[in-house]
Amino acid sequence: MSIGELSVPALRYVNWRFVEDYFERQEQGMDANQQARAEKKRRLLRELAELQVAEMADAGQFDQTPHFGTIERAASELGKELSREAQQRAAREVAAVGEARAACPTCGALCDVATNCRIVNSIDGPVELTECVADCRQCRRSFFPSTDSDGVG
Repeated sequence: MSIGELSVPALRYVNWRFVEDYFERQEQGMDANQQARAEKKRRLLRELAELQVAEMADAGQFDQTPHFGTIERAASELGKELSREAQQRAAREVAAVGEARAACPTCGALCDVATNCRIVNSIDGPVELTECVADCRQCRRSFFPSTDSDGVG
């Protein structure tokens, strides 16, 4: 085993210890469900990091010492991918808990609500957004019942 091979587990331990300390501070005052979710997030983030490093190793990026920017870019892309997944999931949840009918903000008529998907560009890249849309036949307009505004401005 080389000195470099010995240093990788040591660095991983030091970095993970920093992350674990951060999460432990965040967990103070949490209930059991919140603590279980925080631990699961921590475990899954570690697993994602290991998968990312394995992909980089398979691509030969560790055959020589990579510039740290290479490591940082790969980690950032992984973070963006996670962000897009979380945004898509949260949007589906908002649509799922929406009402089946909503009052038109213009005339007050009750309108059926349907879900619609479209691609939006978030700061982390394209996201498939699932949203509730209602069509008012009296006003001949569509509106988004998940917001409290009339959509003007």
